[in-house]
Amino acid sequence: MAAQALVSSSLTSSVESARHLLGARPAAPSRKASFVVRAASTPPVKQGSDRQLWFASKQSLTYLDGSLPGDFGFDPLGLSDPEGTGGFIEPRWLAYGEIINGRFAMLGAVGSIAPEILGKAGLIPPETALPWFRTGVIPPAGTYNYWADNYTLFVLEMALMGFAEHRRFQDWAKPGFGKDEKSMKDLKLKEVKNGRLAMLAIVGYFIQALVTGVGPYQNLLDHLADPVNNNILTNLKFH
Repeated sequence: MAAQALVSSSLTSSVESARHLLGARPAAPSRKASFVVRAASTPPVKQGSDRQLWFASKQSLTYLDGSLPGDFGFDPLGLSDPEGTGGFIEPRWLAYGEIINGRFAMLGAVGSIAPEILGKAGLIPPETALPWFRTGVIPPAGTYNYWADNYTLFVLEMALMGFAEHRRFQDWAKPGFGKDEKSMKDLKLKEVKNGRLAMLAIVGYFIQALVTGVGPYQNLLDHLADPVNNNILTNLKFH
C-alpha cells in the first residue's frame, strides 16, 4: 500500500512538472458552469417635471416623484412619507389599493343607478326597480323574482367573483391594451382618474340618499324638472 501511494504521488508530481515545463495551465478542478437568467426590469416611466400638482409640498415631492400613475404630489397626511410618522404602507401598495377600489367603485356607480334607469324605461319589473339603498334591506326570501333561486345566484356570483379575483392576481403577459409605452401610461392615468371620480360618485350617492331619501336618478329628474327648487342649496337645509 505504501509503495502504491509513493508511485501515485511520483506520477502526479511528474505530470505537474511536465505541464509547467511545457507552459500549460495547471489542472483546475472540473466545475459545471451555472447560468442565472434574470428578467430585465424596466424602470417605471416618470411623469415630467412639469406634471400637474395638487397641493404638493416640498416634502411630498421628495418621495412622490411621478413614477406612479395619477401621482400629483398630494399627500397631506404623509401616509407615503418614509421619513415622517406615515410610511407604514409601501406607496405602490397604496396605489394598487386605490386602483382596485376605483374599479369596484366604477362598477358600483353604474350598478347603483342602473335599476332606476331601467325601471323608469319599463325594461325591468317595478318590484326590482328600487333605489340602491333599499335593496339591502330586503330579506333573502323577499320580492325579487329572478331566473334562479337565491342560493344558485349566490354560488354563481361567488364563482364569477372568484374568477375575477384569480385573474386580478395573475401577471398577464399581454393585457390587450397599451400597445406602446406612452399609450399604456395614458390608459393607467385615465383608469386612476375615472376610479377617483367613481369613488366620489359613491360618496355622493350616500349623501343624496341621506338627505333626499330617493335615488340618484330620481334626484336628477327632479332637478331637471325644477332646477330652482331642487338643487344642492335647497336640499341641504338643516333645521
